[in-house]
Amino acid sequence: MPSLPDWAFYPSAAAVVAAMIAAATSFGDSNHRTPEEIRAEGITFAGDRLPMLTTGNGLTVEFLTEDGVQFARIMAARGPLDGLQSAGAFFTLSESEINALEGHRLRMTFVVRAAGQDGAEHMLTNIFIPGRGQGQWVRNDLESAFGSLTMEVSPARCDWDYAYVSMWPDWNNARNQVDLQRVELTVLEPIRCSG
Repeated sequence: MPSLPDWAFYPSAAAVVAAMIAAATSFGDSNHRTPEEIRAEGITFAGDRLPMLTTGNGLTVEFLTEDGVQFARIMAARGPLDGLQSAGAFFTLSESEINALEGHRLRMTFVVRAAGQDGAEHMLTNIFIPGRGQGQWVRNDLESAFGSLTMEVSPARCDWDYAYVSMWPDWNNARNQVDLQRVELTVLEPIRCSG
């Protein structure tokens, strides 16, 4: 059986590793969008992107499908302002999404309903970015059918190192569940804001 000379091992190994890395990255995200495309098309969390939803302390989530519609059922075991700070149930924006949104007014649309069992009467929405905190939760009434809740934000700061699109069922003992079908972020006009 022929063997590889010692002097050829490291160059050959390096070539194999480089080929493996190139092959792996060629199958990566082919939907990379430029900041201009993100600003023009917006950002949507729905369908296969719903499992990107993260839940903070006091919340749980279950991903369901009903009549072909995918949604996340978010359940609250406590309220957002009862001692432990949390972003609630949230989507984390990527660095490229943050770069595209900075310095613009934003519209967030949540397609949501009260869950059929133990449905919350209200849902709180927010976007956590530098300059916005727990005091900016917006309370929205919920219906039993999917409907849109809209929130517009004019950020006070232009330089963000994080961004979380957040929601929280308005906790009222047993009535603590909402069904989230989608979240859409629309980039509006540029604004003047501090650094």
